[in-house]
Amino acid sequence: MSSRGITLRDLAQRIGAELKGNNDLLVSGLNSIDEAGPEQVSFVSKAKYLPSLSVTNAGAVILSKEDSKLYSGNSLVGKNPYLLYAKASKVFKELLFSKNEMVISSSASIAKSSKIANSVSIGDFVTISENAEIADNVVIGNNCFIGKKVSVGNGTVIHPNTSLYSSVQIGEDCIIHSGVVIGSDGLGFAKDGDKWIKIEHLGRVVVGDDVEIGSNTSIDRGSVGDTLIGDNVKIDNLVHIAHNVEIGYGTAIAARSAIAGSTKIGSLCTLAGCCAVVDNVKIVDKVHITAMTLVTKSITQSGVYSSGTPMMKNSDWKKSAVRFKKLKD
Repeated sequence: MSSRGITLRDLAQRIGAELKGNNDLLVSGLNSIDEAGPEQVSFVSKAKYLPSLSVTNAGAVILSKEDSKLYSGNSLVGKNPYLLYAKASKVFKELLFSKNEMVISSSASIAKSSKIANSVSIGDFVTISENAEIADNVVIGNNCFIGKKVSVGNGTVIHPNTSLYSSVQIGEDCIIHSGVVIGSDGLGFAKDGDKWIKIEHLGRVVVGDDVEIGSNTSIDRGSVGDTLIGDNVKIDNLVHIAHNVEIGYGTAIAARSAIAGSTKIGSLCTLAGCCAVVDNVKIVDKVHITAMTLVTKSITQSGVYSSGTPMMKNSDWKKSAVRFKKLKD
């Protein structure tokens, strides 16, 4: 692989695909099946895009073994084209975006009691507080705040303008995007007459390995005990995870979803966009929750769950709303 591109032979080896075509063709990027040029790779994983194979200008196309029979051009063939595409995207990211130089900015404020590994990159105006620990190959972007007793594992990338409050623990090979806040207090108050009395949050947030957290997401620290994000969890932008929530291995949560306090979500679940989960419920492994669903009780069996009303004409929706009110009668 060079700055000019990668041969199809090398790309096929890197992503674990079978190559049909020109071993030595140099390709330099990815694009859609309709927009790709002769030096780019595309992919088809859905039948509705198969007609584009007859007109695409792509240098090579990632295809399933069955679909590759429909295409005479260069192809990268495998059981799961979408997975091969994901692997190829990582290869081209390495090609197109060189790794950050491991330097520490002179404008960074780093407490003497912190432990900083030899090979780290710390951007302009970063603050690293007392007794924080930053492992090798960590990249911390400009204007980040790292609180007291925070630990960040090997290979993690923290993008600019991120705040990690005190005692947050981040695992290895994580990606934390801009604007994320981890370790802030959750909504915890007790009533004293007409006045709210704050419940201090004394726990931590513990994030596992290979976790990605989207921009402007907020994860609250535990009130008593910890908020736990398991390995390989993927969290989209603008998600709120409240205090003492536990999320199991490999679960993915789409944008604008909110999970209330002390809820436990199992492994390999998916929450589509704009879902809401009330507090103190439990969701077992391998549950898929469709978009805009409100989860009001525990889910004890794996499967697909939905709530809400699909889109319809406004006039039809008004009639249905009247009928909903009359259901009790």
